Amino acid sequence: MPPEPLRTAARRDEPVTAGTLAVVAARARRRALRAGDAEVDTGHLLHALLESDDSALGVAAPLPVQATRLMGYLVQRSIGFGRLWRFGEGVTDRERERSAGLAWSTTAAGALARAGRGGGGTVLDLLRELATVSDSRASEILRGAGIDPAAVVQRCRAA
Repeated sequence: MPPEPLRTAARRDEPVTAGTLAVVAARARRRALRAGDAEVDTGHLLHALLESDDSALGVAAPLPVQATRLMGYLVQRSIGFGRLWRFGEGVTDRERERSAGLAWSTTAAGALARAGRGGGGTVLDLLRELATVSDSRASEILRGAGIDPAAVVQRCRAA
């Protein structure tokens, strides 16, 4: 089956993706929208890719305690644990956010572009790119779960 053709960007600053990476990007975008975040960041991408492919979790967090911590951290982040809750948030606020479009962080867009270079990118290519940038939200999440991002990069290359 031939690879899915590249699609054009539908939202402002949205990276052009194909295949599995397009699914991950769409899930990350929905996650950011639901959370009311101003942009899609590498943390949204990390969460979406771990949801999309079970093997990615095994590469990111090979030890059961690491996997539990990582997914627990992501769940807490997605429900807003530790975040400032916005009062007065309602349907009209959500509609305004959707109609305004959602930006992609430079780091997230770059990671997607590098992972999808040549049209054959996989979730492990994206995981490697997310872990490569030491000051990204994804690397911060990995470190918060007791996972060394540099080790994730090495495991992605070996997989």
